Amino acid sequence: MDRNVKYLVLSVITLVILIFFVATTEFDRMLSSFTSLRVSFLMPAIGIYFLSLLFRTLRWKMLLSNFQGISPYNLFQAVCIGYMVNNILPMRIGEFVRAYFLGTKHNISKTTVLVTVFVERILDAVVLIGFLLVIISLNAQTLLTGLTQQYLTLGFSILIGVFLIMFVLMVYSAHNPVLIKKTTTVLTILAPAKLNDKLIDFSDLVESGLTAVKSPKSLLLLFLASLPVWISEITVFCIIGYAMGFMQFHDFNYVELFSSMTLVTSLANLVSSIPSAPGGVGIFELTAREVVVFNTGGSIDRSVGSAFALLVHGILIIPVTILGQLLLWSNNLSLRKLVAVNRD
Repeated sequence: MDRNVKYLVLSVITLVILIFFVATTEFDRMLSSFTSLRVSFLMPAIGIYFLSLLFRTLRWKMLLSNFQGISPYNLFQAVCIGYMVNNILPMRIGEFVRAYFLGTKHNISKTTVLVTVFVERILDAVVLIGFLLVIISLNAQTLLTGLTQQYLTLGFSILIGVFLIMFVLMVYSAHNPVLIKKTTTVLTILAPAKLNDKLIDFSDLVESGLTAVKSPKSLLLLFLASLPVWISEITVFCIIGYAMGFMQFHDFNYVELFSSMTLVTSLANLVSSIPSAPGGVGIFELTAREVVVFNTGGSIDRSVGSAFALLVHGILIIPVTILGQLLLWSNNLSLRKLVAVNRD
């Protein structure tokens, strides 16, 4: 599909989602919910989100363990710049920019770096699916009945299935590089002759990028390293929920609040991980709001849920976008140049 057609389709879908989100929100009610917000909790929430980015940086360093001398600071810069681009441009272009930035900084294959970024995303999805399964198993009767009646269970099942299949293929390919070679062989037959050498080189780079998931021990460590990444982000959701007075809807029980926010965080991030509008705008808010409303049995109405979703998403995208832009300037780079390189 042509890039312009993709953007057009994406824009239409996003517009429909935003129209539905706005049409089902009472703005007076949403704005009034901000009056009771405990503003002093916003800075700790932002700080904890940046802590999750540090944990993400450390995990990425583990994925790149076969490369020596990679600066943790450059890794952190790449993460922030990548997130900034994802928050400004559609189709998750920031993943490619992130790989280009680090590859250029350390003179390593950008393709290999990009493979580790994709591995990271698959790990994220599997961990979030794990959180979902735990929460659902602890609240099976209530959640499954509600989901059957109110939500597109089939859609979520397909999404989860896709991520699990990707994970299995990733691990299988890491242990059986012959699969990568065979796939490359087929591609060389189908592709123009002038691309054959590049495809063969590409298969070697993909194999190199999967090095960190070959060992069961390394894979386990990567999963363990993923836990603080997501527990930190769940904590951000909890802090905002607490600041908006959501404790009263969870019997003033911190465990219930954490359980509820785990469900919100997992579903909102899984759905918005699909290449979509900049920062997942629209689909993130809609998913987060609907899960909050459903999980409290409607005690939190859609307008208050909208306020929560907008505030959380603002904390997740605005500070890192500002920092990412500052880091870009400090490296004498421009967003236009990075995107142009990515398109090439």
